[in-house]
Amino acid sequence: MAYETQTVGHCPNCGESITRDYLLIEYESDGRPARFAECPDCREVVHPSAE
Repeated sequence: MAYETQTVGHCPNCGESITRDYLLIEYESDGRPARFAECPDCREVVHPSAE
């Protein structure tokens, strides 16, 4: 059985895919979900953009 990671979005700086492994915090803002994650490529803390 293969382990499949879920992508939460892409880095707005470099475009790298960000998986749940790099998710730092998930919360609601104005009734909508929002996230902060660390980009595995450029190592910046970003709001991952939707796919």
